[in-house]
Amino acid sequence: MEFTPVTLEQCLDIRHLVLWPQLPREASLVEGDDDARHFGVLHDGAIVSCLSVFMLDASTCQIRKFATLQACQGQGFGGYLFRSVLEKMAAAGVSHVCLDARTSALGFYQKFGFIPQGETFYKKGVEYVRMARS
Repeated sequence: MEFTPVTLEQCLDIRHLVLWPQLPREASLVEGDDDARHFGVLHDGAIVSCLSVFMLDASTCQIRKFATLQACQGQGFGGYLFRSVLEKMAAAGVSHVCLDARTSALGFYQKFGFIPQGETFYKKGVEYVRMARS
């Protein structure tokens, strides 16, 4: 298992397969992707998990589009990636991290100290909640 920067194109392949397989691949693009930093985990030479970091200001970032290939879920790849990104951001002076979590993944994020902020909302028919950690 290896933490590594990845390209947007590499992220799009996983985002599409995991998050929105019923939509066109381009639907996995979000505003700001070209300026975001993309990270992944390699396993046996292939990227199995990825996420994107969007800097909102010098001390605040938003994590978006976190996805792990279905065959690799539950094996620690996502947790390793998430922990590695949080450590990298902290070392860079980021003190506040936010994200929009699918409500089905609340427990995962809470293990990392994230707290729900506000009411749930829907994107493309999926229920989410904003979460943050300082």
